[in-house]
Amino acid sequence: MRSVARHLRLVEVFGEFETSSADETRKLGARLGASLNPGAVVLLVGELGAGKTIFAKGIASALGINADAVTSPGFELMNVYDGEKCMIHLDLYRVEALAQAEQAGLLDVFDGGAIVVVEWPEKIAGVCETLPHTKVVIDVPGPGSRLIRIIEHG
Repeated sequence: MRSVARHLRLVEVFGEFETSSADETRKLGARLGASLNPGAVVLLVGELGAGKTIFAKGIASALGINADAVTSPGFELMNVYDGEKCMIHLDLYRVEALAQAEQAGLLDVFDGGAIVVVEWPEKIAGVCETLPHTKVVIDVPGPGSRLIRIIEHG
């Protein structure tokens, strides 16, 4: 994993990074996870198969959660993991509208003290963008390669 931004120290969390394996993507997620406090919101943006769940596994490992237990919530839409800190993992891929997320009670998770990790946040963009959050954008420039931008908002 190498930093694309100049003068970015190894301890920095925000910026652009290039990873060349799932393990490097997971380790970058762990680096971000170690900096998160209860109530933090992380929005994971990227195409299908970009590595959003791998990144979420890294966050979980830094929170004292067994990363192997972390899976994409898929049809369940939400998984809750308890470790040293609680992590709620939302996968909104199958959500069609904000009203559907509201009816399922998914928006209530933002009021608690858990760290909330959201895949496909664009499905509820009106809600997510109003919250202080960290956005992680994962692009796939080529096979095995990921360009990951970690940006703090609010």
